Amino acid sequence: MVIETTLPGWLPDLDGTIVGGDLLRGWALSEVWRIRLDGATRKSVIVKRGIGELAGEAQRYDELVVPLGIAVPRLLAEDGSGVIVLEDLGGDNLEDRPTAEGYEQAVRVLARMRIESALRLAADPALAAGLRRSTADLLAVAARAATAMTALRPDLAGAIDDPIRVMTHRLEQLSSEPETIVHGDFQAKNLLHTQGGGIVTIDWSDAYVHPHLGDLYLLLREGRKQGRIASARMDALPALFAHEVGTDPQIVIDRMVTGGLCWTMSALRWVVETGVHAVPVSREWIDELVTDLRGLAEHHQSR
Repeated sequence: MVIETTLPGWLPDLDGTIVGGDLLRGWALSEVWRIRLDGATRKSVIVKRGIGELAGEAQRYDELVVPLGIAVPRLLAEDGSGVIVLEDLGGDNLEDRPTAEGYEQAVRVLARMRIESALRLAADPALAAGLRRSTADLLAVAARAATAMTALRPDLAGAIDDPIRVMTHRLEQLSSEPETIVHGDFQAKNLLHTQGGGIVTIDWSDAYVHPHLGDLYLLLREGRKQGRIASARMDALPALFAHEVGTDPQIVIDRMVTGGLCWTMSALRWVVETGVHAVPVSREWIDELVTDLRGLAEHHQSR
């Protein structure tokens, strides 16, 4: 969806004359614009501004995405304040044009990205040192989520104690596995169709390094909520991922549970600490996230 509106005053100097622009996404903490240019080497560029926690995409590009050789829109400029200029690949995303083939291609992209990143990270342990997350880091996020949620919703006090215990056990089991890239928001709105029929991943502001498989969990979670792809095709995606990485499908399901706990706990932390103030509608997401966490914990106990 494109929203026509007045250009913002924070746009940086660009190569060429600005002749117009479209607001692609406008949140309190994040804006994304397609800026049309004249007399420049490119007819358009994507300009993004992130505030607070969402201002770190340039760091991810510089320290993680580019060194790992991940196929992404090129970072053309950054100003150090959370504003970045990216190559405009055009096209629509998987949310606007959902296809079963697109989801399958996204799974292949994720599998290849994780395999290649694991190899590079193992070869150079100093790579992305500041973006590696430990079990203690992820559990600290969970503790913050519990504290802020209880202050906001006393009726939910203790509601995620069991998921935190399960998450702790699962992360300890995963601690010896090879580290790889975690996009952090791997869902349809951040997956672009390319002219060649492929998929390119955008929006890397949440990326870090860890073994868990939260990205695949989120792709399936959001895809099933949309309900525009046949359930049988969605249900087959974990097996497709297992085939692409050469492992047992049950291992993939197990890693998705761990990743689901990590992603959902992070999402809940953001909502109760930041979202309720910056995006008031996010208050309505709390109960669903808590239900998801408890469901994931019960999956662990029923094995």
